[in-house]
Amino acid sequence: MRAAHREPEACIQATKALCNTCGRLTAAKIVLRGGKVYLAKWCAEHGLTEALVSSDEGWYLRSLGYVKPGTEPLRRSVAEHRGCPDSCGLCPRHEQHTCVPILEITDRCDMGCPACLVHGRVQGDVSLDQVRSILDRLVACEGRINMLTLSGGEPTSHPELLSIVDAALRPEIGVVSVSTNGLALAADDDLIKALRDRGVVISLQYDGEKPGTYAALRGRPELAEIKARLVERVLALGGRLSLTMTLARGVNEDEVGGVMRLLLGNDGVVSVMVQPLSHAGRAMAGIRHDPLDVVTVPDAVRLLAAASGGVIEEKHFCPLPCSHPTCFALTYLLRLEGGRMIPVPALVDPETYLDVIKNQALVGTDPDSLMRIRDGLYALWTSSGAIPERDAVLKVIRQLLLDVDRASRAGNHREVLGVGAAHVKSVFIHHFMDRYTFDLSRAAKCCNHYPQVGGRLVPACVRNNLQPRI
Repeated sequence: MRAAHREPEACIQATKALCNTCGRLTAAKIVLRGGKVYLAKWCAEHGLTEALVSSDEGWYLRSLGYVKPGTEPLRRSVAEHRGCPDSCGLCPRHEQHTCVPILEITDRCDMGCPACLVHGRVQGDVSLDQVRSILDRLVACEGRINMLTLSGGEPTSHPELLSIVDAALRPEIGVVSVSTNGLALAADDDLIKALRDRGVVISLQYDGEKPGTYAALRGRPELAEIKARLVERVLALGGRLSLTMTLARGVNEDEVGGVMRLLLGNDGVVSVMVQPLSHAGRAMAGIRHDPLDVVTVPDAVRLLAAASGGVIEEKHFCPLPCSHPTCFALTYLLRLEGGRMIPVPALVDPETYLDVIKNQALVGTDPDSLMRIRDGLYALWTSSGAIPERDAVLKVIRQLLLDVDRASRAGNHREVLGVGAAHVKSVFIHHFMDRYTFDLSRAAKCCNHYPQVGGRLVPACVRNNLQPRI
């Protein structure tokens, strides 16, 4: 009998990954085949299993050139490496500092989403004193935190949510975000106002506009109407929204346009985060999928660019240089007068842009970064004159520099980041790993960490998939 035909493949990296069947760490390799990128693993018990890592070999290979050296944290919580994952948190072998910590403050949740990737990880409520201690350690490790996300469970279920927010509103922390399903906010204008008055970004789980989308991902089709009303209400009350969209193959790929219209059409929608579905947590059993046919980062890039009405092109997205290039892609939009927007990568040369964002998940709004952006604009204008809306852009950059200088003199990192949020919108793609795509070399570059009560900072996908003893 003839063997089944198999396309030629090229191995570009050896690593460790998780067996699709049993989830144990095993030898693996990254392979190129048929214009796509796969993670192939070999388990002694279950043999060869594979998962799609990137639907576009070209995007993957180009993204490897964006990698920048990591930033060493001021201190580490783990003194020596004793093997993964049990010495995680961050050990000396971890290659990146903490860009965006995600602080889980409760295991309570008023929903049971089939697509939940973090089900069953935390126990009870984290106390206010514990939160303060975690924040002290974060600042000791990082000096400054650009953005802190409060999560859960459902963080609005915590009885001391606002006190926790107040504890996080310290000068060293730039932006505080609350990641929420929105049900509590939909029933409580006072809570919306309290978060608004504290300058909190409401990171709303928002998967689209159709009941069928919410039936598939959240088990509740009526959420479509609840979310639409809540977005209107938060914007009417002057709150700031970041829309977080779980993007699943065959479920809501046609919903990206509606999410982008909200971003481009409303000053109060400051960012969009698209997360290709990760089959971790409850989603392992709650959502059927084929690990060889999933949404990957370049798919999301194409969908977002096509849905932007010509504002964004695919070339305006790049990997986040401080993380593994398969984990993040992003772009930033400069807000001009009259609500018009222009991608920041269209304004400055690639090296300047990458240098500004190389070790942070938010665009640099420190004076040095903005001066580099300004100098890059001047260089391009004098050499080609091809910058779109030249005068309008220069006016905004001038105001940014003045506002940042004022905030910097006050020594308040939160005010500096607030200046950036007033002028710049962001579009992120974050592909969390699951059992099928987990790659230890990616985990070692992770900059998205969960602070633990015991003091460790555990990379998100290690926490989601390996359950280290912490």
